[in-house]
Amino acid sequence: MEAEYITRAEHNEYVKRMEDEHKRLNNRLITVENATKDMHELIKNVGIMATNMEHMVDEQRSQSERLQRLEEMPLDSWNTVKSGAYNAIGASIGGAIIAAILFFL
Repeated sequence: MEAEYITRAEHNEYVKRMEDEHKRLNNRLITVENATKDMHELIKNVGIMATNMEHMVDEQRSQSERLQRLEEMPLDSWNTVKSGAYNAIGASIGGAIIAAILFFL
């Protein structure tokens, strides 16, 4: 069996190619690490955003209830005014009838 030896130039070329391959792989690894960091940051931000959205929904629900109560207040006031007016008119008519009856007696 004959031993095959390579020349110094072939060896240096092989070393250069291996170093280039290591650099390429290191660059790819750095890219993947950065992408992973970005992905984790994005996931964290999405979680924060979901929490904020939940708080916003709760606040909107609360504001909706308060708005509903505020919208009902003028209606309640109007109903009270209407009721008072009806009572006043009824009392006036009743008073007029009683006064007329007493006047004619």
